[in-house]
Amino acid sequence: MINILVQEPLPRAEWLQEESWQAIVDQYGRFGSAIAANDRSLVVGSAKELVECVARVVLMAHGRVTGDKDEYDKVLSLAHTVVEHAADHGLSANDPLRPIPNAAKEMASELRELRNRFGTGHGRPVVHEITAEVVEACVHGALVWVRWALAGLQTVLLGAVGPLVHDLRGTPFSGGDLAARLAASTSVTSAGVVY
Repeated sequence: MINILVQEPLPRAEWLQEESWQAIVDQYGRFGSAIAANDRSLVVGSAKELVECVARVVLMAHGRVTGDKDEYDKVLSLAHTVVEHAADHGLSANDPLRPIPNAAKEMASELRELRNRFGTGHGRPVVHEITAEVVEACVHGALVWVRWALAGLQTVLLGAVGPLVHDLRGTPFSGGDLAARLAASTSVTSAGVVY
């Protein structure tokens, strides 16, 4: 069943830089290969790495550089906040849609501990049994948050000044695209968020 989940392409934000997209595609490919090979330890490790890759891409697209030593939970939380605020759409505090992305983030957050216990990246003196339940939890936990974040990245990049300036230097705009992006960048900067 989980093999099918990684056959579906990830959503790509329109203004995402090619090198950032390639980093995500590379990591997603490794994740899929680990699943296809039934390398359970590698699936667990790759699930965490995919989430961290997407989180770092979100932060970089937002104009925020993260260090290699920044903690996974910090990077995930910052990226989640960026996407959550960009895609807020004026929801009330008690709107039933609000807890869903937070639940996805909680699932993704647990990948760190699962990777520490079962995944690649640590020399282990003992081999732990990795059940199908652990593998499925990692796959679902990673993909739910990653797909949500990448879908929301479109909104983040709509108002991002950096990609807009880049496109103003040579990309033709069509049918109101420039007006929409200028309006989004104005609302973003007036809200006190700088990209």
